[in-house]
Amino acid sequence: MSLRFAVLSLLDIEPGSGYDLKRRFERSVNHFWSASHQQMYRELHKLHGEGLLDCVEEVQDGRPDKKVYSLTAAGRQALEVWAAKPAAAQKIRDPFLIQVFAGHHLPLAQMRAELERHIEEHRHKLTTYETQNARFYRRPLEQQQKLWISHQPLLLGIETEKTWLRWAEQLLVKLDREIAEGSEPNAH
Repeated sequence: MSLRFAVLSLLDIEPGSGYDLKRRFERSVNHFWSASHQQMYRELHKLHGEGLLDCVEEVQDGRPDKKVYSLTAAGRQALEVWAAKPAAAQKIRDPFLIQVFAGHHLPLAQMRAELERHIEEHRHKLTTYETQNARFYRRPLEQQQKLWISHQPLLLGIETEKTWLRWAEQLLVKLDREIAEGSEPNAH
């Protein structure tokens, strides 16, 4: 259900084609809500069929015509009604944390290697978020003021990644200490 409102929210900011929407989705919402390109295109067609989106075809030289979607009054109203409803808090679902929880079954060096791999992924994600944050502040001031609340999930993402990395680096120090001392869990 939230993909529907992610699409409406992105088109509320600015009309666009399916391709435009895909790019915006990847730079924003994708960090906390995932969807394939096919799911997004299906959702666009469905929302258009329900009268929540308008679609205008723009002629392009040397390329197929481009469909540009925008919210209808009904789409904006549906978004407003949905946004006013309480959202349920979500629990973390991270397979790596289950591995850590069961980590006493692994050699410490293996756990350390897996942790380093995840640290690299989270550093990359933090860099991506920080790049997007800088891009937000390059927007005109009136856009920043209009979209400041939409910017908050990105700021939370940055803080979440920083916290995750602090935790992981502390765990890495502990693993290194245990490896140096020759302490191994009762691996099976």
